[in-house]
Amino acid sequence: MLFDARLLARALRPADLDDLRWFGVAGALVPPEESAPPAGAAGLRASWEALAGPVLGRLRRAGLHGVAALGIPPRRIPFRGLEALLHELPDFLSRPGVAAIGEVGLEEGGPREERVLERQLELAAGLRLPVVARAPWRRREAVTRRLLAVLKASQLEPGRVLVQGVDARTVRMVRACGHAAGLPATGSEALAEAVAVVRAHGPEGLVLSSGAGEAGGDLLALPRAAGRLRQAGLSAAVVRRVCGGNAARLLGIDPAALRERR
Repeated sequence: MLFDARLLARALRPADLDDLRWFGVAGALVPPEESAPPAGAAGLRASWEALAGPVLGRLRRAGLHGVAALGIPPRRIPFRGLEALLHELPDFLSRPGVAAIGEVGLEEGGPREERVLERQLELAAGLRLPVVARAPWRRREAVTRRLLAVLKASQLEPGRVLVQGVDARTVRMVRACGHAAGLPATGSEALAEAVAVVRAHGPEGLVLSSGAGEAGGDLLALPRAAGRLRQAGLSAAVVRRVCGGNAARLLGIDPAALRERR
């Protein structure tokens, strides 16, 4: 019973969704795409509309338990219309199937990105929603430290935050702050690193995902990861937790809802 914690499902074909279900993926978390056109406030609003409506509908029709994370990623902070988006965001977050605010975070850093992040963290605390944050691949360690500092200063319960984009260098600091650590499992190097991290640190707070639907993503990364973890001698309980259970629990998803999709 696998749950993909990062699936960019907007561009996936019906055959792709059928393959996911065939290989044991019961559900997925779908965030806004960081580079999806059109740009600006109107484009981001359109992506929220699509995720909360047609995209989740396609997943349900394919037999998958899809939930969305909606928010303003750092790469998509608009120069105009930001206040209107922040005002509208709570309405979108109240829609059926929307489970979290995200993916939020820092890209280059700086006061503007931090202000937008803080506003969304305040909203998450007020609405009692989990948060999906994301660390960039450039300057990963330095930006992750700053991201964790902003998260610590918020009123959020640490255990309700998933930090995506974690690797072997940053996993300790993320888990030390009480957050779940999301590791990509796409590609041979990332998959080997994810297996090594699970073996070294145990399953507590670790979440694997595919990133399928964006450049370089592997549709079947999560089933492959589950297989590699079993080959490495890890128990079925460990595999269940890092390949779905931890993410589902953080997002408040009833495991029975995933079992029904099998």
